[in-house]
Amino acid sequence: MHSVRHPVFAIGRAVTAGLVGAIALVPAFVLAGALVIADESRDAGAQDLEAQALQIETQLLCPQCTNKRLDVCELAICDDMRKLIRERLAAGDAPGDIILFFSNRYGDRVLADLPKSGFNLVLFGWVGGSIALVALVGVFSLLRMRRSAQPVASGFEEGADQWLDEQIDAPEDRPPDRPSRGAR
Repeated sequence: MHSVRHPVFAIGRAVTAGLVGAIALVPAFVLAGALVIADESRDAGAQDLEAQALQIETQLLCPQCTNKRLDVCELAICDDMRKLIRERLAAGDAPGDIILFFSNRYGDRVLADLPKSGFNLVLFGWVGGSIALVALVGVFSLLRMRRSAQPVASGFEEGADQWLDEQIDAPEDRPPDRPSRGAR
């Protein structure tokens, strides 16, 4: 007997083959997605590491230049210091530990911000005290000048004031009298 295939069965086999193919592709898509996410997280980690390195570089000065930050200095020692910062960050050191390492190695002169302790604290105290002293002397001087100030004499003389009153009261048809210069 000759077998007759019904078109409904052919569609069912095609759908089944399509489902099997789709199910086989799902793990491939999941694996590709995981690789993309891992690559993005690696890039984000590298960007975060670079941002931390730049932040540390702005807090440090070149040990050979005068007041030149590490992130803008082009000397070989600064290149070595920048590489060491990135190596230590990759190894998991905290930024504070890295700054402390360079401070111990080169002294406080490599710190962009002076520590507020020891002699530096005395220095900050002198500056603040000097500013307060100048302000206090200025206020005291202004108060003293204000108390000792004499009232300013008016610009009019007594005769001039009387003459002005007469001129105001005089009738309009009569020419005004002018006081003589000797009458003052």
